[in-house]
Amino acid sequence: MDASTIWSQTLTLLKDEVSSIKYKTFVSPLVPTFANDDLLILTAPDSFSQEQVVPMIPLIKNCILVAIGRELDVKVELPDSSLTLDMIHRHTSSSTPVSKENSASQLNPAYTFDSFIVGAGNRFAHAACVSVAEGGKQYNPIFLYGGSGLGKTHLMHAVGNAVMNKMPDKKVVYVNCERFVNEFIATIQKGKYDDFREKYRNADFLLIDDIQFLERKEQMQVEFFHTFNELYESGKMILMTCDKPPQSLSSLEERLRSRFSSGLIVDIQPADYETRIAILNKRMQDEKISLSDDIIDYIASNFASNIRELDGAYKTVVAYCFLANSFTLDDAKVALKDMISPKQARQVTPEIIVKVVARAYNITVSDIMSNKRSKDILVPRQTCMYLCRSELNMTYPKIGEFFGGKDHTTILHACNKIEKELKDPTSVVYDRIESIRKRLFN
Repeated sequence: MDASTIWSQTLTLLKDEVSSIKYKTFVSPLVPTFANDDLLILTAPDSFSQEQVVPMIPLIKNCILVAIGRELDVKVELPDSSLTLDMIHRHTSSSTPVSKENSASQLNPAYTFDSFIVGAGNRFAHAACVSVAEGGKQYNPIFLYGGSGLGKTHLMHAVGNAVMNKMPDKKVVYVNCERFVNEFIATIQKGKYDDFREKYRNADFLLIDDIQFLERKEQMQVEFFHTFNELYESGKMILMTCDKPPQSLSSLEERLRSRFSSGLIVDIQPADYETRIAILNKRMQDEKISLSDDIIDYIASNFASNIRELDGAYKTVVAYCFLANSFTLDDAKVALKDMISPKQARQVTPEIIVKVVARAYNITVSDIMSNKRSKDILVPRQTCMYLCRSELNMTYPKIGEFFGGKDHTTILHACNKIEKELKDPTSVVYDRIESIRKRLFN
């Protein structure tokens, strides 16, 4: 039996063995990822859910025995755990030829466009990914960037899942860049370059997550450059995610940075309050759980940096309230007391400075990081350079490196120009920078 069949039969029994809320919150989200004659691997959406399910493993094993008539060991892992990836890789490698299902076996079926909440910070990225999933190639490659936990990986998996459903004849290859690098290292050791290149250069859709792991890996960059070129010139779709824009990948070869910048670059911003409320309401709707409006407001107001933290807070509240058999705002506050630091100082980084300045001047981060020299772009860019120097005490060479390898004299000129403007308290630049400082540090 395959993993999905085993798990669906097991779930029928598990439903009657655990409480409704525990089933909906922790059991139902588990994904059957791998099965053989001895083992079933289930992947949990996050570490908190994993911790809640592990004590249930003996019960799960008993239900499997009753459901299929034989014993299996059960492991509950995270999607990117070494055990999960290793077992999938072995299973995929032993299948000849590699099946369509296995070529995208690392896609999480829970990550779809239907389960993605669209808001102001991710609307453009969502639209671009939907276009790709429907066969659009007007933007190629697509480069999604933003902080951790903002939905980049969810969108990438959603593209892969949608393509597999709508265009089953297409070969979808999804890989995390760290795994991509490790596979290439293994390829060097074994000397099997043809297998590696066949896997990635024959893809119709190459989805590569966390491309920043290519930095400082010269030989890997050369290999990926040729893979990128072959796919691009063949009209194949390339979708990448990163934690920063291409221009900030300073230790990446210039020819790769220019190719990453040649398509559509999309900045994903943190979810605003309304989007966070919508995400929490969707979670409750999917899990048929009801929390009061004041609890939802409390969670949404205190966890604004990324969706993973928001999800973790929601699940912590649900679990605590379930165990306490009480669902009040006071219970939620107790549950989250160790997760909330109201007076914690915001850590300002060059990336944050660029984002805040971009918003203040009503331009994009990509504009600031580009080589455009029009005044409406040049002044914000110089403002960013000045703030990196004055607020973060970065050296001129470090600032130049962050802005795509600019010479330190360019940075010095920018800082001097802004300092000269700031000598006049009535100037527009003075007011603008004071406003930006307040947004950065308050």
